[in-house]
Amino acid sequence: MRFAGRTALVVGGGTDGPAAPGETLPMGNGRAIALRLAAEGASVAVTDVSAERAEETVAALGGPGLAIEADAADPEACRDAVDRAVAGLGPLDVVVCNVGIGGGGPIGRQTVEQYDLAMDVNVRSHWVTAERALPGMVERGRGAFVFVGSVAGSWSNGFALSYETSKAAQLALARHIAVRFGSRGVRANTVVLGLIASAMSRREQGTDGGTLGWRAALPALARQGSPEEAAAAVAFLASDDAAYVTGTELVVDGGLTCRSPDSLFRGRDAVVAPPGG
Repeated sequence: MRFAGRTALVVGGGTDGPAAPGETLPMGNGRAIALRLAAEGASVAVTDVSAERAEETVAALGGPGLAIEADAADPEACRDAVDRAVAGLGPLDVVVCNVGIGGGGPIGRQTVEQYDLAMDVNVRSHWVTAERALPGMVERGRGAFVFVGSVAGSWSNGFALSYETSKAAQLALARHIAVRFGSRGVRANTVVLGLIASAMSRREQGTDGGTLGWRAALPALARQGSPEEAAAAVAFLASDDAAYVTGTELVVDGGLTCRSPDSLFRGRDAVVAPPGG
């Protein structure tokens, strides 16, 4: 119960993809984060561009919660969401900036409109949300931001210009807040995710067994992560267990980025070692 008596805002806490086999509720990173914080005692406000999806998450919390409809591409909606969360649940102790979009393609194919939308949602929404929440945290002398990032912010596959550049900018935003407000009791960190088997990934990549099977083989752990595993990392950074951790990136990728590129050219059999081999 690390968050007993505390209030959290999870930006992007719904999900718009299909449920996995056996799931009663489609699970994305934001939804899993909200449920994890609530399970540890937090009162949780959840935003989503769809009021219905936000309400689905809040209904599953099992504790105090608030669903807020907010379009992350609209800065005034982002600021209003913070105000509504504070008015409904009380001063914010934790803000998790999870909302994000992908797509758009590589340079040469990406349009200015696609690029601007990705930057607005993946970076600007987090900036204005943090800007609105910071005065209350500074006044109380404590607060924690956790940004949900991606390994795409540190390396490129050459196919997702706006996603890669916006996720890189997100890392810089977290560091800026950490440096600027650390002496005032406010921490800011980023969870850098690899291949997560979320509802959004199923929506964007489909459920083809061959493609997903190969992707699952890429991390050193030879599987994709779950939204619940992403949520566990977020909960750690948001909690007092990470009281001396700020301005850093916690990589949660199953060993995806520690693998030598050489192994990828040897074929799938070389990527996944046999038992005991």
